[in-house]
Amino acid sequence: MQMSDKHGPRLADDLAKDTRAGHEELRETESDVRRVDLTIEDSILAEEVAQRAELARFLQPGAFPARSDELLRMAEDAFATDDVLRLLRALPDGRYDNVQAVWAAVGGSVEAKRA
Repeated sequence: MQMSDKHGPRLADDLAKDTRAGHEELRETESDVRRVDLTIEDSILAEEVAQRAELARFLQPGAFPARSDELLRMAEDAFATDDVLRLLRALPDGRYDNVQAVWAAVGGSVEAKRA
């Protein structure tokens, strides 16, 4: 083992042991994670969350409030995916305050706020 300019060999050995122990703890924690079977409802919710995130990727928060045609144009300019453009083309005419309002208007599920 090389000596450090900052501390002696004993401290260097102790630090190396701490680092190895930390990596072992991380591996143990990762191996303790259990896979949970998802119900059909959970799978649908997970898919909707992913779709809503994809929609949000192409609609900048600073653009709101915005009309439906403005949102479509923004997404087109950002080279949005076909799925996002399809959702925005189905968006009823109106003014929207945020992505959640857009998502709800196209029929997406919205989680209830926690008390």
